[in-house]
Amino acid sequence: MIKINNIKIAGIGPIKDLELKFDNHFNIICGQNGIGKTTILDCLAQSFAGAQTTLKKTAGFEKGQWDINVTINGNVSSKSFLTNQFHPNETSRNYNGYYQNSNDVIVFKTHRNIEYIRLNSLGTDKIKDYNTFSQETIRGSVSNELKNWFVNRFLFSAQPNTLDENQLKNYELAKECFTILNPSIKFSKVLPNSFDILLSTPLGEIYFEYLSSGYKSSLALILGLIQEIELRYKNPTKFIKDFDGVVLIDEIDLHLHPEWQAKIYEALKFILPNAQVITSTHSPHIIQVSNASEIIPLVITETNEVKINPIVNQVYGCQGWSVEEILTDVMGMTETRTPTYLDAISNFNTAIDNEDYETANAQFLILDAMLHPENSLKKILKIQLTGISTND
Repeated sequence: MIKINNIKIAGIGPIKDLELKFDNHFNIICGQNGIGKTTILDCLAQSFAGAQTTLKKTAGFEKGQWDINVTINGNVSSKSFLTNQFHPNETSRNYNGYYQNSNDVIVFKTHRNIEYIRLNSLGTDKIKDYNTFSQETIRGSVSNELKNWFVNRFLFSAQPNTLDENQLKNYELAKECFTILNPSIKFSKVLPNSFDILLSTPLGEIYFEYLSSGYKSSLALILGLIQEIELRYKNPTKFIKDFDGVVLIDEIDLHLHPEWQAKIYEALKFILPNAQVITSTHSPHIIQVSNASEIIPLVITETNEVKINPIVNQVYGCQGWSVEEILTDVMGMTETRTPTYLDAISNFNTAIDNEDYETANAQFLILDAMLHPENSLKKILKIQLTGISTND
């Protein structure tokens, strides 16, 4: 069992000085672009690497350093890591990592697309060792063996006494995962002449690879986790719901429709009830449904330092916030409305102040056509307009 307790980062990427504590189950790092979300995940992941780090020091700093505190099988341990590199192509040697525990740390970067791969033959499971696991903390797990793994389990699940209990449970859960975002999509069959995976949809059967990029990105993550558990734990095997290590995911909401963004959050909590998940997001919808203890909101201060954003409520998180409020106050957007709208509302307000009915009416007609049909602001603008019309 592994849990990451906290990390302190000084002079790495955009982060000058930051200390974070982590929830034992789910953690969502959020904030504006360039604030260091991926840097934090890389520091965590590369703490379990072998002899290499790709992390870069902050511009103007002599060195970068991060200190991590973890609990491994009940024992608390701390280590420090240094980097002096700055050039984009530089890597440095680092022999200090928890590489011997890298099999318990699964990393997913943003390359999670699933391309079509024709299986001319069915291969055995890929052989992985600690060297592979530690390398994957830097480059992330990839999905190019996912189809071969699933078809292998499909074929052997029908043969008695070939897959053990954990492998069978993983396979059954993997089939359910095709439905996890959309109940109308279900696993149908594997074609015997091509080993292609077919799914049942309201429009008929389609090839697995015909799903949208967002759907495939989610399956690459969810099915990829089940596959990784099977490749990492051979003797004995392990059911994914019993996995009690760490999963690091960059951009959990990658390519996803807003309706599915909260679903992927719930799906990961369902299949990983005992793991610690640390992820980053740009999605206000995920932040909106998350528990307060799970949100790690970052903000850039006036002195250009990355710190915890104190505006997020410590009891309810952002569960009562609108999407617009999260976008501006958590994700760092300065304005969510268009310049065309801002100009029209500004001109309208100026005309109202000057009791210029003709100009105000012209701007009202623009706003009335622009706003949502049910927007209550329409009524307010109409009342203001009527007020100066009466004055005339």
